[in-house]
Amino acid sequence: MNNKKGKILRVYLKLAAPVLAVLTATGAMLFASSGIGARAKELFWSSELPELIISAELGAKAKIERLKEPEPEKPPSAPEPEKTEEKPREEEPSETEKPEQETSEPGLVYRSDTEKPETKTDEAPETAEADEKPEKGGRLSASEIEIKNKTDYSPDIEELLNSEIDLRGRTVLIIHSHATEAYMPSGEDDYVASDPFRTLNGEQNVVKVGEVLKAVLEARGVKVIHDTGLYDYPNYNVSYSRALTGIKTDISEFPEIGVVIDLHRDALEGKDGTVYKTVADVCGEPCAQVGFVVGTNASGLKHPNWEKNLAFALKVQYTMCDKYPSLARPIKISRYRYNQHMTEGSLIVEVGCTGNSLKEAIAAVKYFGDCLADVLTA
Repeated sequence: MNNKKGKILRVYLKLAAPVLAVLTATGAMLFASSGIGARAKELFWSSELPELIISAELGAKAKIERLKEPEPEKPPSAPEPEKTEEKPREEEPSETEKPEQETSEPGLVYRSDTEKPETKTDEAPETAEADEKPEKGGRLSASEIEIKNKTDYSPDIEELLNSEIDLRGRTVLIIHSHATEAYMPSGEDDYVASDPFRTLNGEQNVVKVGEVLKAVLEARGVKVIHDTGLYDYPNYNVSYSRALTGIKTDISEFPEIGVVIDLHRDALEGKDGTVYKTVADVCGEPCAQVGFVVGTNASGLKHPNWEKNLAFALKVQYTMCDKYPSLARPIKISRYRYNQHMTEGSLIVEVGCTGNSLKEAIAAVKYFGDCLADVLTA
């Protein structure tokens, strides 16, 4: 009797095995595609997240690859005629193409004092003073500035660093072409994602980082307008053209605007899909790093004063390297314009990346804001 029951049980198990396999696979797919599954994957990443450190103190390097994102502007097919206003096509640039994919190995942003020759006490005064920082009003050295130039242009970095810019007293516009960009969920900084690493929650995306920057600048006496429009939602591919409309509207309402900070969160991912974070140690506080993107007219669009934007970026980065050595990433000079033709003080500012937490980004933007205020109130 027992043998008969055993045979029947084995037959049932053989019949049930394929059904169980199908149900198991289906359940796994549903879990992976659900918010719960995605959150589990994010938690796994954050537990063993590799660090991309570009630090004066550590000098570490890591190969990275920027995530593909739509090209902000499409160059015209032929040189445009001289006229007072740009074509509507340029005012609302196409973003259907994609920029070249970057695979770079970022070097040190700042050379620490330990890398400089030691000054001996018995050296002549003029030799001993050679390694000292220039006095206020003296000529600044570009030896500690690093540029990632994606154009064929060769700007004179030292001349631009020492050139005169007058943005004192001008109002700062903080805007976000990609306002829904968010960070790695961590602790209380969790959110409902609209897309991977994106959320409509203004308390968890880069709009929150912009609010912190606004507070830092206002505490230093700088007037700030914060445009919190979601220009990348619901259509990400027209975010820069929509942001350009926003910038024009803001400037028409507040003509004293002279600085436009387009604040973003960067995305750093390896070829194998590894998500990286940037790391700085400022005043003993761990935080993200901050990088600038400076646009040019290399794509064919009008941007005659792009070198003034670059001079502005250089002065801010120089201050960052001086006060908070590991905070700055190299400045990227791009072929694309990124709406920076609207003022002579326009920058894309990337605060941290997908691997960083919101807390790390907020810490970083406070130090960046301190340096930006130094330049604007000097």
